[in-house]
Amino acid sequence: MRVSLVLTFAILLIGCGAHSGRARAQDGAAVPDDAELLRVQSRARTIYDTVRAASFATDSLRLQDGVEADRGEWFFTVPLEDGWYSLFGELDDAGTFTPAYAFKAPLEDAEQLEPLALDALPQDFSPLARAVQTSMLASVEAFKRDTISPVVVLEDDGDITVYVLQGSVDPVRYYLGGDMRFRYGPDGRTQREAVKLHQSIFNISLAPGKDGALYQGSAHDHVLFAGPLETELAMVMLYPELGMVAVIHSSRAIAYVLMPSGAIRVLTEAPAQRRVLQPDGTFAPLETDTEAAPPAPSGQVDL
Repeated sequence: MRVSLVLTFAILLIGCGAHSGRARAQDGAAVPDDAELLRVQSRARTIYDTVRAASFATDSLRLQDGVEADRGEWFFTVPLEDGWYSLFGELDDAGTFTPAYAFKAPLEDAEQLEPLALDALPQDFSPLARAVQTSMLASVEAFKRDTISPVVVLEDDGDITVYVLQGSVDPVRYYLGGDMRFRYGPDGRTQREAVKLHQSIFNISLAPGKDGALYQGSAHDHVLFAGPLETELAMVMLYPELGMVAVIHSSRAIAYVLMPSGAIRVLTEAPAQRRVLQPDGTFAPLETDTEAAPPAPSGQVDL
């Protein structure tokens, strides 16, 4: 049965991964409830949509003639009420953003973007650019990598959240972890939060190993958080070739399996608590999950 395969997978992970240092780090952390899992899934979808919209914009800019690379030092994409806006430009010492190139796309189809005249921009994007600059510089300082991507989220209260994700220029290499979350006031200057979501970076290669074996998935314990994070689920959704990623709460014998569809499986020793948060945002018993069982992981690390 698929369910018994999944549970065996979880038990094996929990059994082999409970290093005492990691367990102590998680002992006081609350197990995520359903509301938190729904928040993770919803925010992961936002990150997924924003990264896709940004990739279409960067691809379009590369295809344009006469583009001056140094005029697009700072880049970000953000959804407003009337569409996706992607901007490339410069930020001066006073914190004023001067856009050099802009694109706009419908919210429902980010791939259908068009160049936008700079005088048609609906607002001053300087606060967002300031938040992006501060966040990216802090990420480089923290993890010593400058191949990174910002994700801007406008909160309902006017605050600005910026996620900084690790990137890669190698088509068979990915980086899990090394992500940070920042929150600023509407001015893009007042920093309310700066959080390392993981303490380290897990380097994943999809190239065949020396024995010809292929990467099939990964599992890791969290040092800082008890459950899955929105950035992890978003990465799996963005890059389905990564397969599943399992996040293990060692001290509570719980594993959260993140799927490319956006589903989150909750695997635990208590049968009544085993469930799946489906891609449509509803919960169901694990027995009703129609996705294939995850393969055995190829490695486990602390993040």
